[in-house]
Amino acid sequence: MGTQARRFALNLALLLVVAGLGAWVWWQAHTVEAQAATLLTLEREAITRIAITRELGSDKLSVIRLEKQGDHWQMLEPKAFALNPTRISQLFTLLDEAVAASYPAAGKDLKAYGLEPGTVAVMFNDQRLIFGAENPVSHNRYVLHDGAIKLVSETVFGLMTGTLEDWFANKLVPPGRSLQSVSLPQGYASQPTTLQNWQSADAVRVEAWDGKDAGHGMITLKLDNASELTLVLLTTQGELLLGNKMAGIRYVLPEVQRGNLLPSQ
Repeated sequence: MGTQARRFALNLALLLVVAGLGAWVWWQAHTVEAQAATLLTLEREAITRIAITRELGSDKLSVIRLEKQGDHWQMLEPKAFALNPTRISQLFTLLDEAVAASYPAAGKDLKAYGLEPGTVAVMFNDQRLIFGAENPVSHNRYVLHDGAIKLVSETVFGLMTGTLEDWFANKLVPPGRSLQSVSLPQGYASQPTTLQNWQSADAVRVEAWDGKDAGHGMITLKLDNASELTLVLLTTQGELLLGNKMAGIRYVLPEVQRGNLLPSQ
């Protein structure tokens, strides 16, 4: 290979190295930019208050107010009740949602995006998000935040607009509490494992209940903080239904749990 050919090969190699470095720098810059373009930049650990306002712009407006207490989340309004941790995890997926498009809201017709007044709003600490309509093409949702209309893919709209009972903890014993004793209705007798079975009892779902069914006896759970939880036994066969009259709900447990929680005499 001649001198000129060697120089050409060397120059070509250097050009490829420079081009490769340039592409790497461009990719890194755009990757950082893409990672930063999320709906919110709050850290999960920093969030201690959440407020979900539903039925915006109507006379049925309601607020679900949540607060972190120690390691657990508690509903403060409209009812004081322990929260299902799965629902909190679902709601927190909003923090990581990538923004597909964003543009200033000033001068825009917000009604065209379903953002005036919006359908539901959620506040993480002091950061407020208003949720509007779906984009008919991408099916992403329009969200108003910090003076900008943002288009995001999300999976929590149904949760935020669904039933209140969806938020309630499925476990019968509140998180952080220890069960001290259990009193069963007539015809049932506790076994050595009954207390632990009630401690870990987990419903498959929670439903609204009007409290009118007298049921088939009362179950009293005494907790370590001297409080008591009274449940109404609503069924004697099939799915195990337990009513909580104070909360206006009933727990639905699979039939297989009946023998564990209600051993026959």
